[in-house]
Parts: sequence; structure tokens; C-alpha cells
Amino acid sequence: MPESEKEGLNDFMRMVRLLFHYDFLDVRDRLKRNFELVTAAQDGNQPLMELTETQLKPTEFANLSVDFVTDFCSLMADANFSLLTQKEWELAKAEDFMFTLPIEIAWEKHDKELLGEFLKQNPALSVGLTQFADSALIFKRGNGVAKAKGRFIMEKVNMLLEMLLMEPVLKLIGRPKAVIADINEDLKKKQSAKVRKDGSMKEERHDTTRIERRTLRRLLSTPSAVLRNFLSEHELQEPTFKEVVILYRMAKPKPDMQAGPGGSGPLILKSFHDIPMADLEMIFPEINIQVHFKDMLQNVSLALVAIGTFLWTLLTDAAWTKEIITLLSVLVGKVVQSITTLMAAQTRYAGMMAKEIQTKSDNSQLGMLMHLMDSMEDQECKEMILSYCVLSANGKSMTLKEIDVKCEALLHKRFQINVDFDVEGAMVKLLREGLVEQRAGVLYTATPLRKALQRLDTKWDNLFEYSEDRGAVLLALQAENAKQVRYQSVEAELQRTLEGTDMERAAVVGKLKEQQDEINRRILALEGAMTGYTWRTG
Repeated sequence: MPESEKEGLNDFMRMVRLLFHYDFLDVRDRLKRNFELVTAAQDGNQPLMELTETQLKPTEFANLSVDFVTDFCSLMADANFSLLTQKEWELAKAEDFMFTLPIEIAWEKHDKELLGEFLKQNPALSVGLTQFADSALIFKRGNGVAKAKGRFIMEKVNMLLEMLLMEPVLKLIGRPKAVIADINEDLKKKQSAKVRKDGSMKEERHDTTRIERRTLRRLLSTPSAVLRNFLSEHELQEPTFKEVVILYRMAKPKPDMQAGPGGSGPLILKSFHDIPMADLEMIFPEINIQVHFKDMLQNVSLALVAIGTFLWTLLTDAAWTKEIITLLSVLVGKVVQSITTLMAAQTRYAGMMAKEIQTKSDNSQLGMLMHLMDSMEDQECKEMILSYCVLSANGKSMTLKEIDVKCEALLHKRFQINVDFDVEGAMVKLLREGLVEQRAGVLYTATPLRKALQRLDTKWDNLFEYSEDRGAVLLALQAENAKQVRYQSVEAELQRTLEGTDMERAAVVGKLKEQQDEINRRILALEGAMTGYTWRTG
């Protein structure tokens, strides 16, 4: 844009942000109010608890909870989050990254009524979602790459044992374990046009990200490869979700927490950042952490040896010599020690995971909800401003596709970020505010900046009619109108008076003219009578 329009553009951006914030206030207040009502029991908010218990029936509370989930999902969609699909969940479980622990999620501790009813009311939304969508909803936004470098000795030992022992057994019983999955298998690169300087088009797009998945299993796919590279150093790589939000409700309240209407458990909102796809299970609250296969194998082997020695002694009628008793005592001690070690390892693994997830945790509950609402406002305003600026700077009409590609290319060039720009949503809002005009059904052109500023300023000035300044203006206008009415009344009265005066003056003038004519006639008669008269002199 010209240098002379920079100040106007700054005002344009400020007014767009302020007006959008005003328009979103009702939604923000409704979300916050409903969330506080739904979570009143778990937060120990006595006034709200009394309100929900005395004024809301269990069915009304359930409907209120579903309404909150519906509004929350709309908020997440506007903030450009997407729901985790079953395909993505299967890809996440298929391989391991840094956390190779077997994890079982305790789904029986999750409430299924709330999200089940929500999905029942929104059947189109449930298509393709995870099989546990009635227990928890996972939202994600953005992607990145996590890397780790090292020799990974213990991981190699465990992987080698799984290759040689566990996987053949699982394959033999018809339950083979998936160990490698292609995360880019179903990723279809979108093609769209990029505008050259000469106005022609070429195919290019920057919103598609293909990430190479380098796990230890991919680098060392056979037992021999593990043995050859046992002491080698490797660099692992895994795609990450930059932002992850989980929403769920527990089936029962915690021991120190009061149940909500209908006996509902706490509704939980949590957010995380930079979660590796393969380690996605770590964000779930109710999980049972198991031990590595090698630890289990060691414990089972010692137990089998102890039991075998005991049975051999019984079956062979061998004498219970001091040596055999000592051997059995040592084996039993080893089994007990192994079990203790197993439990300690499980506790240690749980602590490691808790520490790791703590470093990746962001906000939760109301704080996270407010952050998401701010994030949504940010996203929507940026989309509107960027679309308007690109369209205005182009100087001519553009299609949605051209605007979309131009915005994505600009973001990629200036900030090296790959995005799927929501041009449709931005255009709807710009059209609603009169900042963009639609031509021929498919072309869009930006309203000139000065005119756009006038429209935004007019909307801002007319948001309310009860402010002090506006009241003074209205009073001044009313006084001016009343004054004008009075002037018109006086003018009309004067006009009528003048018209009456003119009529009276005309009658007087008429009489005077008649008298003047009579005098003139008499003078002429006297002059004629005196024509032959001789005047005396001296």
C-alpha cells in the first residue's frame, strides 16, 4: 500500500480487532458462564452449586453440559483446531518414539454419557473420529518435529527381545503386532494455483507438510541390524502436534470432591504442546503403565526356574538337602526381588512420564478456556486483516483460490510457516462488514481503504445509542429540529400577517388614488372656469 495509507491501515486493523472482540463478547460470556456452572461442584463453588442444585434438574444440567461441549467444539473449529481421527490414532499407536512403555488407558473411568449424547446430536461430526470419542475428544493444531540422539542401549535390548521372542509368539497365535506405519500414506497433496508476476498461474502450495518418521525400529528393522549397530549412535525423528487439547468427563467424582447433579464426575480441559505422535497416549489421565518386555521376561524366567526346581525335587524324590533348600530359597528370593524391582520400575516409569508430561503441559480448566478464546479471536482477526490487505494490494478482483494461495505463499515467504489458510471464513466476515465486495459471483474486490474506514467508524459509533456523547448529540439534534420547527411556524405566521397587511395597504392605496383623482378633476374644472377672467393690477 502507499506510504500515505499506513496510518489508515493501522486504524483499520485496530477497528477490526475491537469490533470483532465486541461481536464475540456474547459467545465468550456464554461459554464462561456454562463452564462455571458445569464445573461448580468440582471447583467447590458453593453459590453456583446451590444454583445448579435448586434451579436445574439433572436433565437440564445434562443439556447445559451438552450445550457447553457444542459451543466449545465450535470455538475450537474457529481457532483452526481439528479433531483426532481413528486413522491418526492407529498411526500413533503403531510405533514408539521416546516412551516405549506398554500403556493401557482405563476407559472404564471415563464418563460416556456426555460426549455420547453430544455425538448423537451431531452425527455428521462423529464420522471418522476415534473409537473412544464418546469418552474423550482430542483436538490438535499445527505440527512440528521432535528429535532425539543417543545410543539407546536399553531400548535396543528390549527391541531385540521383542523381535526374537514376543513377536513370533503373537504372530503364531494370529495377533501380529504392527511395528511400522506410513504417516504420509493417505496424505494427498493439494494442488492450487500460484500467481506469477505476469498474471499466469503455476501449481504450488505450501500448506502440506510431509515428515519423515525415523524411529529405532525403522533404522534397525532386523535382529542382525540391532546387533551390528548395538553401540552405534542414532538420531530419531518423530512428527509432533504443536498444540493438543483434551476434553473428557470422569465417570465418578474424586474422593474429596462433590458430585455434580445426577452424580456426574468432573469435566476436564487440558492443553499440551509439542506432543510426539507416537507418544500421544501420555496425555490421558487414567492410564496403567506396564513394564518393558525384558523386565517381564526376567521375572517370568526366574519364577519358572524356581517352580521347575521345586517340581523336579518332588517328582524325583530327591533328598531335601541343604544345597537344594538353599537353591530354592535363593530362587524364591530372586523372584521376590524381581517382583519388587518390577514394581519399582513401574513406579519409576510412571514418574518419568509424569515429569515429561508436566514439561509439556500448558494451561487447564478456565485458564485454558480463556486462552483458547483469545487464540480464536487472534486467528480470526489475522485472517480478516491479511485477506483484506492481500486483496487491496493486488489492485484488482481475485477469486477465493487466488486469495488463498497468495496468503499462504506470503506467510511461507515471510515467516517460513506452512498453513492451510481459511479464506472462506475470512471472506464471509469481510463481506458481512462491507469491507469486500463480490462481483460476478466468484470475484472479490477490496473496498477502498478510506471507504472501509468510514464503514467501520460508522458501525463503531452506532453500537449503542445511550452513551453520554451520543446523548448530547441527539439532544442537540432535537433542539435544532425544534428550533427549525419554530422558525418555520414564525415564518408562516409572518407570511400570513404580511399577506393581510398587503391587502389592507392595497385598499388604502385604492381609496387614496380615488381621492387624488377627484382632486385632479376639480382642479381641471376650476382652471376651465377661470380662462376668460381679467385680473386687476395696481
